[in-house]
Amino acid sequence: MAEKIKVTIDGTEHEVEAGENILQVCLDKGMLIPHFCYHEAMGPLGACRLCAANIAPAADKPGRLEMTCMTRASAGMVINVNDEYATKFRKSVIEDLMLNHPHDCPVCDEGGECMLQDMTVITEHQHRRTRFPKRTWKNQYLGPLVHHEMNRCITCYRCVRYYGDYALGSDLGAYGSRNRVYFGRLNDGVLESEFSGNLIDVCPTGVFTNKRFREVYTRPWDLQTARSVCVSCSVGCNVLPGFRHTDLRRIKPAENDAVNKYFMCDRGRYGGEFVNLPSRLSDARVSGTSMMTEDGIDAVAAQLKDIATKHGAGAIAGLGSQRASLEANAALTAVLKALGSDRVACFGSQADREAARLAASITASRELPTPSLPGLEKADFVLSVGGDLTAEAPMLDLAIRQAVRQKAPLFIVSPRAGSLDKFATASLRTAPGTEAGIVKEIAAGGGKDFVAQVATALKSAKSPVILCSTLHGDAALVGAVYQLAKSANTADRPCGLAYYYKSANTAGVALARKDESPEAIAADAKSGKIKALVVLERNAAAEPALAEAIAQCEYVVAIDCYENATTNDASAVLPCVAHYQSFGTILNFEGRAQHFSGLNIPGSATMASSEVLLNIAERLGASEIIQGLDFHDVYDITTESGKAVDGIRTGDSGALVKSDSKPTAPPSAKPASTGMVAWHIHHTFGSEELSAMSPPIAELAPAAGLELNPEDAKSRNLSDGQNADLTKEFGVSGLLTVNAGLAKGTLGIRVIQTAVSAPRKEVTA
Repeated sequence: MAEKIKVTIDGTEHEVEAGENILQVCLDKGMLIPHFCYHEAMGPLGACRLCAANIAPAADKPGRLEMTCMTRASAGMVINVNDEYATKFRKSVIEDLMLNHPHDCPVCDEGGECMLQDMTVITEHQHRRTRFPKRTWKNQYLGPLVHHEMNRCITCYRCVRYYGDYALGSDLGAYGSRNRVYFGRLNDGVLESEFSGNLIDVCPTGVFTNKRFREVYTRPWDLQTARSVCVSCSVGCNVLPGFRHTDLRRIKPAENDAVNKYFMCDRGRYGGEFVNLPSRLSDARVSGTSMMTEDGIDAVAAQLKDIATKHGAGAIAGLGSQRASLEANAALTAVLKALGSDRVACFGSQADREAARLAASITASRELPTPSLPGLEKADFVLSVGGDLTAEAPMLDLAIRQAVRQKAPLFIVSPRAGSLDKFATASLRTAPGTEAGIVKEIAAGGGKDFVAQVATALKSAKSPVILCSTLHGDAALVGAVYQLAKSANTADRPCGLAYYYKSANTAGVALARKDESPEAIAADAKSGKIKALVVLERNAAAEPALAEAIAQCEYVVAIDCYENATTNDASAVLPCVAHYQSFGTILNFEGRAQHFSGLNIPGSATMASSEVLLNIAERLGASEIIQGLDFHDVYDITTESGKAVDGIRTGDSGALVKSDSKPTAPPSAKPASTGMVAWHIHHTFGSEELSAMSPPIAELAPAAGLELNPEDAKSRNLSDGQNADLTKEFGVSGLLTVNAGLAKGTLGIRVIQTAVSAPRKEVTA
């Protein structure tokens, strides 16, 4: 722990940590020193010269003008922010910075939250004394997400420091010298980083602004906001969605020290526009007839009760949702219980179910530490196994980049190269299903080349972290990674283990006490044993294991916020509000329960999905069931702090949950395939169900198609750009991309929106 010392700031004594940044000390204590180039995430630079103050090493020694962002606290230091000379100096600096500024505040998208405007007012610069032509620039096209307005630049270097130094992007730089420094790309083009939207937040002047937000004139004070949790992946970033009238206009990161303190990914920032789609549901629909939601609830409750009376309790089942809240999934169980049933399935396949439930139980056992995003940044060894971290959990990728910046070795084991591979110490391409064997070799400490390199680095690490994807349904890999982390974990050298999942609340439903195989429910629905399915916020008709069951089931109730294949096939459709207008609790990848709140926006559905289901249960006469509904009865979780899960409030840092159940033994790994294995390729843009409907995300999404290693393509007489018909072997066909970054023996199937998915099969060589 750092030594505590005393310093004097503007005549008042303060206790601070030795070596602490003086500017940050002042900001933390509510003293706003004007500054531009400094950002807590990136540290000091001293480029803008605006944070100057008179600083003396001691009360009896003379002070001098110093930049507070470049000065570290020492015992007895005296800081005079309001020193007369320092005040005049800051005023002259801001005047110089404003020489070429266009003064376009009335039309600037930064209006209302402009740091340049705030700092100019604080320094009391009011009058322009120069009368010469201003320097001007040509703006660049940077893609569908970020708008460029270079004339507003004050050369603070925040953008290139974030983009290049922090996010490790390589296509944005500073060009020129003196007072003609240009910040942009070498040529017009889409910014390549998956985190480019954060330029909007780090830029203090409006050079980089939200292109979607500026399409319709809006000011920040026009927006209604409510703190929420991002629904685009399992990381659980805190966000501030802003609505104007009936439309979601933007999403910004909301600071949470335990999760995302400063930033968010582009999928989360721009993927919320599904809320604005014309396909949003606003009225109930029963047997093709539109009606008020309350009337639809009455009709659904009556029909479900009739089916239960005629065919028995086992004739009704539920399909839970990995993107709906804990409350909504619990309400689904209440409806089923009111009908005498407890049959519910939350996953798309038994393989996915086994992998997610095993991973969630390992995490919730708290046997091993699960690192948060800030914890990942401090790792000195990282092993990523089984998936594409950038595409499947982008903010985990950004955290790992911070560890890489601190020289932590990064090792990747995956069937396909991703964006993070270029920063890896070493990567291993291996066919799907073989990763568990590689992990076991690392745990044994034997092997050669890559395995030996990883094992050696793991042994010498002081704070190692292992990450594993559960999106590909490999429970054997989940178990192997657990055993590796367990063997590496000691009291004085904890080994962090983090699993990441398909959707925002996959970890939550994976800890449900009642959950069965979707294949079993599908089989009973197709045979006629199950007469009714209640589908919660889930496009089950697009899932291979359930599509036929949805089509053949006698009565299907779909509760969702937008039209999809399931609502089109359903006997009854009940609308609910979209995630950013809803409320509830979800569990992120580390088992952190976080509550989110929504806004009551007119012009759409008015109930959260949990409220729709509780209304159905009430119509079924289940008041006692509703009153007795308890999270602990539905989910095998309590919080580490002892706080009730349903007692967490919006804005809290959340609470880590734990389970008393021990992780079950993982299934044995399947024998190594001698043929080709299909593997679903997830992309940052276009693969996640909800964000894929957002126009800017859809614009960035790659085309659906297939991928093969060059050797595999050659053996099948296929070439790049050719239409590959693999219907007989895998049930898929599509445009082929020959990818040297794909493991031999792997058929890559791009998961883009409603692109066809294939079960894992073998093809005899």
